Amino acid sequence: MEQMVPAETATKLPSAMEMQREDELLCSSLRARTVGTIRNAGGGHIGSSLSLIEILYCLFCRFLRIDPLKPNDPNRDRFILSSCQGAVALFAVMEHRGFLPPSSLERFLAGGSELTMFPTISISGVEMTGGSLGHGIAFGIGTALSAKRSGQSYLTVALVGDGEMNEGSVWEAALAGSHLKLSNLLVIVNRNRLQIDGPTESIMTLEPVAEKWKSFGWNVQEVNGHSISEIVHALNLARSNAETSASPQILIAHTIKGRGISFMENSVEWHYRVPSEAEYGAAMQELVARGFIGGL
Repeated sequence: MEQMVPAETATKLPSAMEMQREDELLCSSLRARTVGTIRNAGGGHIGSSLSLIEILYCLFCRFLRIDPLKPNDPNRDRFILSSCQGAVALFAVMEHRGFLPPSSLERFLAGGSELTMFPTISISGVEMTGGSLGHGIAFGIGTALSAKRSGQSYLTVALVGDGEMNEGSVWEAALAGSHLKLSNLLVIVNRNRLQIDGPTESIMTLEPVAEKWKSFGWNVQEVNGHSISEIVHALNLARSNAETSASPQILIAHTIKGRGISFMENSVEWHYRVPSEAEYGAAMQELVARGFIGGL
């Protein structure tokens, strides 16, 4: 006779609400890690980094087929941070995911450290050295085309900034991706509507962004770039589309520059700025109020 397990001793699976709360806590922790790293190092693009936390978290912790123990696996998905100002957020997420040893961010911008202002291929898990903007999609076209021609199933994901789309090379790459029918290429746009000189629409009008990419032959999705459930759903749909569509894919993620710190949000001033001691303290208080628990 089969022995029944008492209900009170059975393993309880976390509810959707509990999983959402855990995700929110992790993202608050990653924000605190990002702000603390920039404060300690005396440099870093804080506004861009804070706008990317949920996107990078979803990619590295929920979506990309990657393994920190096998960073050069030929079947791994490829991720390219074209919008390299988000380097500190990327490093924080990579540290959390195990691509960087614990406490690695204490070495950000230190002499001789591989954690420089922008990602470089000297870091395990980084596919492209960043710096000059506008090249990530073209690089991604190369890796996606290689996968198509060699019969491999990995997905290439390139993350670009909306200000970065001022670069003509972005639109040349858009034409090429469609022409080559690279459905295994996914571009994510960090649409926070601010760049170093001000609002994107004042500097070089981008709207209607979605319609422009559709006219170039791309499959377009739009999401709230701070909603983990929306991002994960869109990413999973993109992987499914890669197997059934002939069109390259783009996900326009609407975000807030400086997200999570009220006095940094939607402020050009915080594109690149190191918080003072008082500002750092205020930022940490806000993150604690949002549920962050722990030290840096």
